[in-house]
Amino acid sequence: MNVKEYVTFEEFFKQNQKRIHYHMHKLGSYNMTQEFYVEGIYELWMAYRKYEPNNGPLATYFNYIICNRLIEMKNNERR
Repeated sequence: MNVKEYVTFEEFFKQNQKRIHYHMHKLGSYNMTQEFYVEGIYELWMAYRKYEPNNGPLATYFNYIICNRLIEMKNNERR
């Protein structure tokens, strides 16, 4: 079962865009730059494309993907 068979990315994005804001706020990068939000959208897209249902819940997967990428970006800013 592939998430793309049941929902378009636009619908998926509308349902989950708040997760990007949540992770930005949680990392203290909410007002830093739009770059974090754009990267969050990209990671949401990648999660949408790569998700395999056998690996666990979809929400857990893309929370992990988005959060890790934003942490990586924040760490790179500090260097």
